[in-house]
Amino acid sequence: MMSQLSMSAVDIPILSGAALALLFAAFTVLYDCHVSIQDILKRVPLPIYRERPAIAVALACGLVAAVAFFFTNGRGDSLVDSVLSLKQTNPYLRGLSVGLMVLVLIRSKLSNFEGAAIGGEWAYNKGREWVVESLNTKWWAFKTAYCNRNLPSALASFPDPAFETQVLAGIQAIIQVKPQLYQVFVQSQITNVVKSRPSIPFDPASVQWEIYYRTLMNLALDYAGDAVFSGWKNFS
Repeated sequence: MMSQLSMSAVDIPILSGAALALLFAAFTVLYDCHVSIQDILKRVPLPIYRERPAIAVALACGLVAAVAFFFTNGRGDSLVDSVLSLKQTNPYLRGLSVGLMVLVLIRSKLSNFEGAAIGGEWAYNKGREWVVESLNTKWWAFKTAYCNRNLPSALASFPDPAFETQVLAGIQAIIQVKPQLYQVFVQSQITNVVKSRPSIPFDPASVQWEIYYRTLMNLALDYAGDAVFSGWKNFS
């Protein structure tokens, strides 16, 4: 097993297999974080592969996969080998298998301590929470800056009900390609927001109307992105 670590020329396939394990493990982890963020935030507002926490977690899991690769040979004569290698003796296919199965290893009893709260799964979940919190914080900062920058133009250029009509039409047009459950969820959010429309006549200087416009803008950004406002006059 560990004799595979020798640096002779015949070990190039082995080293390549370890590299594949790292690469595919990183992709697997990034996708798992992407799915988690969609479940929590309903959408991934920023490219996850650009986030340092996501890259750090993906690379850490990739290194786990690369190390685990050297404990496999494809014959299934150890628990790690039987779980991760899927009996692939070809080092390239074994690297692919180990990379794709790394989360099984991290979440298994092999990487967790009996009776302890800290283990592989605990560490991975903490890492995933770090990614979600980072993206959520960055997205909140972006939305706040975007609304502060464009809210005056919205209030000055789009008196009620023109602003509401255009924003909601943009959201509904963009989410048409989303799954039905997603569309139903967004529609419920739209219904809740519209209920908060001020009962007083439109006044761009009114705090109530400013809050309502800001809420509509945040709704659009959260569920359809800034494409809703693409081409709008005086928007940046």
